[in-house]
Amino acid sequence: MASKSKIFHTAKEKNVEKKLAYWAGGVFLLKLLVISNISGGAWYAADGVNYVKGVEALINEGIFSTEENLTYWPAGYPLFIYFLSFFGLNWVLTTVAITQSVLFSFSTYYFAKQILKTRLAKYVYLSFVLILFNPTLSLSSLSIGYESIAASGSLLIIGIITSDLCDKKDSKFIYRLILVSAISGFLGFIQPRLIIASVLVLFFWIIYRKLGKLIPVFISLSLTVLLFFPATLAFRNQKAVGVNAVSTNLGNTMNIGAGNSATGGYDSKEHGVNCNITSSDVAKADSQRVVCVLKWYAENPEKSLKLFYNKSIYFWSPWSGSIANGTMNFNPWLKINPITSISRSAEGANLIASKLGKSISIFWIFSQITLLLYGFSVLNRTGGVERLIALMAMSIIGSSWAITLISIGDHRFRLPVMGMSLFLQAIGLKTLLQGGKPAMVDGPALR
Repeated sequence: MASKSKIFHTAKEKNVEKKLAYWAGGVFLLKLLVISNISGGAWYAADGVNYVKGVEALINEGIFSTEENLTYWPAGYPLFIYFLSFFGLNWVLTTVAITQSVLFSFSTYYFAKQILKTRLAKYVYLSFVLILFNPTLSLSSLSIGYESIAASGSLLIIGIITSDLCDKKDSKFIYRLILVSAISGFLGFIQPRLIIASVLVLFFWIIYRKLGKLIPVFISLSLTVLLFFPATLAFRNQKAVGVNAVSTNLGNTMNIGAGNSATGGYDSKEHGVNCNITSSDVAKADSQRVVCVLKWYAENPEKSLKLFYNKSIYFWSPWSGSIANGTMNFNPWLKINPITSISRSAEGANLIASKLGKSISIFWIFSQITLLLYGFSVLNRTGGVERLIALMAMSIIGSSWAITLISIGDHRFRLPVMGMSLFLQAIGLKTLLQGGKPAMVDGPALR
């Protein structure tokens, strides 16, 4: 028979889970109200117009459309919208916004529910609130862009793995491994650069489970499932236009952020490396440009370090202000952001551009990085399941940050990993407010 303390603990967990579900559901219902008042059913994110153009081509020409946007950028997200159009072409963007909002609310709830089972239970409310009610992250589910799905997918992945780490039921491991690999593959389908984070997370999880001689088998299984999804994009492009690549924009994107005159962001008046492109094949030319840019970084270490610093600042920069750099001009939050309102007046614009305004932005950047790293260090010192959760979260954040260093500094690239960064920042903030004493409870890592 279960002890009274265990029964009480379970009942308390169920009560917290209900509250989390009510809040997540309430936010979704509120978004439905917002969606009903958006012209067209959804807002457009930075690449929204290009995505919709790709969707229109898919509708008119089919999956193997020759539209250039479907080859230059990954066609995964337009294909996702295209499949949703089967539920009704006239309101497809509304369907996208609703689907993304359901996914965001559910994944945030599910992630918090699983974290509740660990020694981090006392951190659940703060991390849940910061993620669910972060205006930019939450409202991104109402925009045409892959970022919200990527953030939701990361929350789901860590939630499923945490569930496995807590109950350690080998009978469910293969099912969970395939499920996580499939979700990871879908994220790679809509944005291939997310594959790196997925591979790292799967590797750490499988190694931690101490599966002995079966480790290579499970790694092979997970990679097969994961890589199947982005591989279909290469197949589509080959069939449609004879290009054997997932997309062909990587070299150009990297080249914008490199070169002697580059700043690392989109504000460079002059940028790029003079590359000797010898191939007429689009995919091979893109690969040559990638190698050319990487070679430039290796041959110019001092300039590279300066660009890496600038790109890091841009990656973590605020959504608005004098230091902001990136493609978040269509951020719905900016419509009501107080700082944006202040900048509309001459005095406000001067204040934001002043040393004080820049100092506040710099403080904001380094504060969030400090809280992130502190939160990671707290969990790392705790050990057990919590250390692995921290390592996986940091892998998701760090891989996106690292890719930014060799491509271009853009604060929009931070959006897909904000669920993880806000989680670690919540750990750091609460621990800091408690005088540096971690708020841990008894959990699976102590059994």
